[in-house]
Amino acid sequence: MPPEGLSNEDRVALRLFAEKDASIVLARNWDALAAQYTDDAVRMPPNEPSVQGRAAIRRWLDQFPPINSFTFELADLEGNGDIAFLRGKFTITFTPPGAMATLSDSGKILVVFRKQPDGSWLRVVDAWNSDLPPGK
Repeated sequence: MPPEGLSNEDRVALRLFAEKDASIVLARNWDALAAQYTDDAVRMPPNEPSVQGRAAIRRWLDQFPPINSFTFELADLEGNGDIAFLRGKFTITFTPPGAMATLSDSGKILVVFRKQPDGSWLRVVDAWNSDLPPGK
């Protein structure tokens, strides 16, 4: 018998991640964001190596440049049993240190969650990339 799909309660809990994402990023609340990951999670940023583990992810977030704007839009939320994923799109503007201009980007993101023994959901993998052509 295949695992059950996501319950309504699970869908609500997972949608909260999507609803809170922009405000957490804009506030640079990296402790709150890092707390959404399992201890052995993997974050796969574009154009650089993967970051493994909650503590390493938290340190990686500190190097992020100042963010002027950020939006996240949920496109899909699916799952079975204790595994779920959300797929969405983002837009961001930021100013790298020493840059004369603000940069803008937009793209897509995929996040995989695992249900924890206490019923909460945590990120185990996330990856995102730009919709812009290379070098833009």
